[in-house]
Amino acid sequence: MKTTKGNIVQIRNTVRSIDPRAHWRPALVAAVGCLVMLLAAAPSAQRDSVRFVGKTKYLNNAKAVVVHTIDDSTKLVVDIADAMDKYDIKGTFFISTEQDPPPEERFFNQLQVWLLWPRMQKAVADGHEIGSHAVTHPCSRPQSDTTSDTYKSFCDANYNDSELIASRDTILKRTGQPYVWTWAYPCGHCANLEFIQKRIAAAGYIVARNYPGEAQGLHVRPDLQTWASNPYDAPYTQVVQRAGGRRGATAPPIDVADLNAKFDEVYGKGGIYHFMSHPQSLDFGPEGFYEKHLSHISRRPDVWYVPMGPVYAFKTIVDATEVKSLSDGSRPRFSVSNTLDHKIYSGSLTLEFVAPAAMSVFSNGKKLDAPRRTVTDRWNEEHVRREGDRVFVTVRPNTTLEFR
Repeated sequence: MKTTKGNIVQIRNTVRSIDPRAHWRPALVAAVGCLVMLLAAAPSAQRDSVRFVGKTKYLNNAKAVVVHTIDDSTKLVVDIADAMDKYDIKGTFFISTEQDPPPEERFFNQLQVWLLWPRMQKAVADGHEIGSHAVTHPCSRPQSDTTSDTYKSFCDANYNDSELIASRDTILKRTGQPYVWTWAYPCGHCANLEFIQKRIAAAGYIVARNYPGEAQGLHVRPDLQTWASNPYDAPYTQVVQRAGGRRGATAPPIDVADLNAKFDEVYGKGGIYHFMSHPQSLDFGPEGFYEKHLSHISRRPDVWYVPMGPVYAFKTIVDATEVKSLSDGSRPRFSVSNTLDHKIYSGSLTLEFVAPAAMSVFSNGKKLDAPRRTVTDRWNEEHVRREGDRVFVTVRPNTTLEFR
């Protein structure tokens, strides 16, 4: 066709009469439909992509645990606290709270306990625990006598409210610690008596550490590598000290390599390494056996460093806490709850999930951040840590978790 001015006008008018979007409409409708279906399916896909695996054995999915307990109110408690902080070891200081014991009843290097309270306040703020070692530290029985009527009478007379409750209340008053979880039997006496264990439980303690047979050397390596089956007669793994803690006791040989090897054994098994010491039976400084051992066990990213009371509370929290999926058609959500007394069981637990790396985790609406420290040395913080598609959520119970 010959192109003329009239033809051009006709073609232009024909094009104008056709809606240029007409051939787009079917494709546009189809695209919108797909988008709607994708958006509708997104919550379901999100839910399906998040899976609860279980509660971890230790906080932050640590491989092993280190617990340190220290007995007696001597002036060297300050030195041991400083050494522990130097190596980031957390522990429980068992303090006898008598304000001014008479000289004839004081231990070697004993001092008026009120001089210790400022340092113990700092210890609590730094993640340590203060446990009770009675008020007067009753210890006037031979350890070989554990069954006689006079022994039982001694225990009955000395494990009274003035020792059990008054010591607890003094610790609460002087340190700002929210609860006193632990008791340590002075000289190990009375730990085997059920009626004494019941009194300790009635006073609110959740665990009591023993000190078996110092005179016979039984105290050196009880070799407990997990939680005690009876928390009111709880042993430990080994002592780290020159002697048993009291003058006249047989001194175990100091072999740092042997001490370290026992830790390595427990660590390799993924257990709880619990070592105890008396400050008056230690040396201090980087060349001494005590600090050499601290150096060997410290600052491991796969170890949880925690005092005795909180690690026993943790086990109860894990056993009592339920995790339930909340399937309400929205984002992946999970309730984390228990009915424990929050004043006593105020710590966290760690939950393992499988979830996409791009998702954030919220606890009661608050976004959880990564841990602030590379070493796990607290028991009541909240954070989230990722290993590939595995997500370890550390939270305090009675919350709702949401993945976004």
